[in-house]
Amino acid sequence: MLDVESPQAMHARRAAEHAPKPQETFGNGAARIALITALMAPTGETVRERDIRDGASLAVDELGGGQLSLLVENTDGSPQQVKDAAKRLADQKVALVAVSAADVPVSTLRDGLGSARTPLLMLRGNGAERLTGTFAFVSDRIDSAVEGASYAAAAGRKRLVVLLPGDVSTGDRQRLERGLAGYGIKPVLLAVTGSTAFSGDAASKAKLRDIDAVLLVGAGDPDVGALSQLKANGYLKPSAMIVGSSGWVAAAYKRPELSGSYLCLFGPENGSRMTSRYLSRYERAAAADAAYGFDVIALAAGLVRTQGENAISQESIRSPNGFVGAAAAFRFEPNGTVRRTCAIYQLTGGNLKLLDPAPRSF
Repeated sequence: MLDVESPQAMHARRAAEHAPKPQETFGNGAARIALITALMAPTGETVRERDIRDGASLAVDELGGGQLSLLVENTDGSPQQVKDAAKRLADQKVALVAVSAADVPVSTLRDGLGSARTPLLMLRGNGAERLTGTFAFVSDRIDSAVEGASYAAAAGRKRLVVLLPGDVSTGDRQRLERGLAGYGIKPVLLAVTGSTAFSGDAASKAKLRDIDAVLLVGAGDPDVGALSQLKANGYLKPSAMIVGSSGWVAAAYKRPELSGSYLCLFGPENGSRMTSRYLSRYERAAAADAAYGFDVIALAAGLVRTQGENAISQESIRSPNGFVGAAAAFRFEPNGTVRRTCAIYQLTGGNLKLLDPAPRSF
């Protein structure tokens, strides 16, 4: 009698095969790369942590070329366990440590690493804490908004209004302003939705005439309401470009007020080699977090392949040429922030339509 495995049994078996252990090693190359996760958290593994670890594991096979080893420390996410993991990795003389465990202070990791100048890739945004030798690795809605605004400026839009949601921190607002200034963009107005009324008075009409682009960082009711006010009072040119951000939730794509908007999004492109291999191995689609995990290894593999197994350092990571991975091209600024190229999409019929793929270089 033929023993046929049920779908439920198959999924259970595959889940067990990929279940995290406290320490894991992928590959056997001489250059050692490390990842500290919070996959053993008391509340259970999160999709984000799992995606990062699985993306990195896949990249060792796809890009490692037998030159890399990935040492994974799966912790409960507590400062003590993360610090202990960093100590073990320092003893093993790893060349690079990536950290997906959230909220643990960078100083705790540095204490664990001791005197080693090991570069730290923190899978956190550009607004997070950084010390010397520490690099942000996640691009957020502020980065997306800045790159989207630069796309509008390159398309000839000169009069931009920026609408910020009420939950944007002072630090993120300043980061947005610096990013826009870096592209030579000076908004006509930068306002917080929900606290700014766009009335039809003479002063507003004089200031807000002929607006040809709106940067809408959020897509909640106050944000869409502010956009509707601008339209209703005749401040927008008929051809005005609405630019969103990666902070928009998918449900917002269906809002008729946002139809035709442009979004600059980070992450893997569907149909790429990485996404197809990831789907085949893990039986789920590769999201942005999987691409970030993959790109940790892409960075290391690029340096080792071109400069040798001892090439990874704080200095080499700052190469102005940057790196190419699943989430397109990325590079680091001198202050440790990350900059990524992104793909331009337009909302059409409630769905994303790819207009321009992310550039593969800067």
